[in-house]
Amino acid sequence: MFTVEQQIRVAATPAEVFAFIDTPRNHVKITPGLIDVTNVKALPDGGKRAEYQYKLAGVTLVGTVEDTKRSPESELVQELSGAIEGTISYQLAADNGATKLQYDAEYDLPDTVIESVLAPIAEAYNRREAEATVKNLKLFLEH
Repeated sequence: MFTVEQQIRVAATPAEVFAFIDTPRNHVKITPGLIDVTNVKALPDGGKRAEYQYKLAGVTLVGTVEDTKRSPESELVQELSGAIEGTISYQLAADNGATKLQYDAEYDLPDTVIESVLAPIAEAYNRREAEATVKNLKLFLEH
């Protein structure tokens, strides 16, 4: 199990940040290893379910991401299933016209990608991915 935490301040309102992360295809714009998001389906509670393709260490991983908790302008929690199992959580808080974003992820990687020798490399890679994701979100919404 890997755990990644990132915090960043985004010069956009919580409503703007939530609207962006609430659109599954936008994650391709901000998550470096995410290749594609397809088959986006609306859920009865307003959330979404989609299929993803993610490239890690030269291996393409395929799975599903589904919103499991959503509070517009304050929280979005997504469950990953398939090649990667885990949870991604976005916590949003207003901050003088901007947004404080807390990004937390917990996930397991498949044995095809993560061997005992590759564990430290994969963990460092995913920490960089999380850092790049929140920075790209900030840049995308601020420009």
